[in-house]
Amino acid sequence: MRKSAVFLALFLIITSVALAQENMGARPIAMGGAFTGLADDVNAIFLNPAGIGYIRGEMASVSTKISEGKEYTLIGGVERTAIGSFGIGYIGASKPLESADDGVVYVDDGNKPVKELNQTLVLSYARELNDFMVVPRFMGRLSLGTNLKLSSMRVANAKGLSEPTGSAVNADVAAVFRPNDDLSWGFNLKNCFDRADAEDGSEDQSGMVAAFGVSGNVFDKTLTWSVEDRCMGVEWKPMGQGLALRMGKDGDYNTAGFGISISGFGIDYAYLEKEEKVHYVAVSIAIEREQKEADMRQAGLSLQ
Repeated sequence: MRKSAVFLALFLIITSVALAQENMGARPIAMGGAFTGLADDVNAIFLNPAGIGYIRGEMASVSTKISEGKEYTLIGGVERTAIGSFGIGYIGASKPLESADDGVVYVDDGNKPVKELNQTLVLSYARELNDFMVVPRFMGRLSLGTNLKLSSMRVANAKGLSEPTGSAVNADVAAVFRPNDDLSWGFNLKNCFDRADAEDGSEDQSGMVAAFGVSGNVFDKTLTWSVEDRCMGVEWKPMGQGLALRMGKDGDYNTAGFGISISGFGIDYAYLEKEEKVHYVAVSIAIEREQKEADMRQAGLSLQ
């Protein structure tokens, strides 16, 4: 545990000063945003927290979205323990204000609001039920997870000073069911409760959003497909491991990208073909543990 904590802390501190992104990593973006059913890496923290219940070990990642005038940061880490998997994520976003001075007179230009800042802390937990329940293999595997999201909004002026404009608390409840090694179903009920407190004392209720997706593997796991609502994507590993080629469709927009992984260290790139072209880059580290305990747990208990 101490080794894992040090690994995650050092990785996040070193990489967070250099990179930035939105609420979706480079790999999900390259696959058209269809990740609720797949949810098999650290990106699951933000898209389907139940997926981290299947992660065997520790993972961490940082992503960046390259866009002029805007900054986005996505940082996530997962730690597996004897009582389940815990994840922590950070989403930071900033964008320029286009009409912040309507009808307002400022003493000097330094007091003029120029940028809107949004920050969200995501605390995740998931547990694969098969870890502590005797379940026959033919019944598949089920993981349940949840997110607690703490958000804050601020406005910054030209002097670099900022003032809070509101806060929000949200929660997600999710599940991932894998009937076998080649099929996965995912469900995420986002914003189960949503209360935002603004400076004027008002509350903002945005309501719940349900996401449902399905994913699978074919051709001896060299090709992965994923579908969710109007989003779909595929990932092909021509050499089995090490290199991944991706493409997808995010509604009306095409996506593409690739990933390179060497000894647990990975670099991912994604391209989103919007009116204004968007590029994504992610860096990740994964340390996986052996799965002997899972095999032993099922040995002699399966009904085939």
